[in-house]
Amino acid sequence: MNQIKNLFSRTELIGVLSILIAIWTILYIIPSFFVSLFNTFLGNLILLFVVILVGMKNYAYGVVLGIVLIIVYRFSHIKEGFEWSKDSTDQFILLQNTINPNVVFDTKLIKNQASQEELDYFLKNGMWPWSQQVQELYKESFERNPFIRSSPEEAVNQARTVYNQTIILKIISWQTKEGKFLLNGVSLKDSNPAETGWGNYGYTSKLISGRSNGVIKCAPDASGNYSPVQTIYTGDDGITGVHTKETTPVDYNDLTTLVPGFSFVGSACNPCVALNDRPDYSCPFNLDISGNPVGISSVWKYLWGVIPPIK
Repeated sequence: MNQIKNLFSRTELIGVLSILIAIWTILYIIPSFFVSLFNTFLGNLILLFVVILVGMKNYAYGVVLGIVLIIVYRFSHIKEGFEWSKDSTDQFILLQNTINPNVVFDTKLIKNQASQEELDYFLKNGMWPWSQQVQELYKESFERNPFIRSSPEEAVNQARTVYNQTIILKIISWQTKEGKFLLNGVSLKDSNPAETGWGNYGYTSKLISGRSNGVIKCAPDASGNYSPVQTIYTGDDGITGVHTKETTPVDYNDLTTLVPGFSFVGSACNPCVALNDRPDYSCPFNLDISGNPVGISSVWKYLWGVIPPIK
C-alpha cells in the first residue's frame, strides 16, 4: 500500500515538474507566444480552456496548473516604472507649465524614467538631480556642438529643467558612434548594385554579381526586445517600383567578423539590449570607425561601468 502511495506521489511530482518545464520552455524559446497568451483576451481563454481540460483529466494537475498560471499572469502584469503621487504629479505639470510653457511632457513616460525621490527634488529645486559625472558628460557633448555656443554651466542648468538623468543619458549616448551603430546600423558595403534603378533583373539573369551584404542594425522582436538583424536590398518591385529587401537574424557572436572595427570588451553578448524599453547596459563593445575618436565614448564608459561614476 505504501509503495503504491509513494509511486502515486512520485508520478504527481513528475507531472508538476513537466508542467513547469513546458511553461519555461515556451517562455524561453517563443517569448512572443508567451506574451500573446498572457496579454490578450483570446490567449487568456486558451489558458483557461487548457486548465479545464487538465482538471477534467486529473483534478490535482488542474489545480496546480491553475495556480502556476495565475502566478505567472500576476508577474506578467506587474507595472513597470515608478509610482508618483497624484499631488506631486499635478505640481510637476503646473511647475513645468511655468518653467517650460512650450514643452509638452508625457508624465506616463517620465514615470518610467524618474523615481518619486527624483520628482521631489525637481519640485523643490526646479531641476532634475544629475550626478556630477552626468553633468560632465553633458558638458562634453554640448561643447562638441558647433551650432550652439553658451556657458556649459548654463546649458546644464537649462537641460536639467527639462530632462531627467535617465533620458539625458540616452540622448547623449545616441549621438555617439556606438549609439548611431545601434540605432541606424552599419552598411557592409559602400554601394548597393540593387539601388541603380534597374530592378533585380541583373541578379536573376546573373548579369550582376557581388550582391551587397546590406545593413546590420538592431531591431525589436514581437516582445520589444532588440537583437541584431541583417537587411539586404534585393532590388525593386517590377510593378510598384518599391525597394524590396530581406531581413534575417544575426548571431551576435558573428558581429566581430561581419562588422569592420567591431570588438567585444570581454565575452560575446547582445549589444542591442541597450535599446530595450528598460535598457540593459551589460554588453560593452568597441567600435573603431574612420573619422571618429579611437576607443569607447565617455558616456558609454559610464553606462557600461568601464569607468567608476563620480557622485
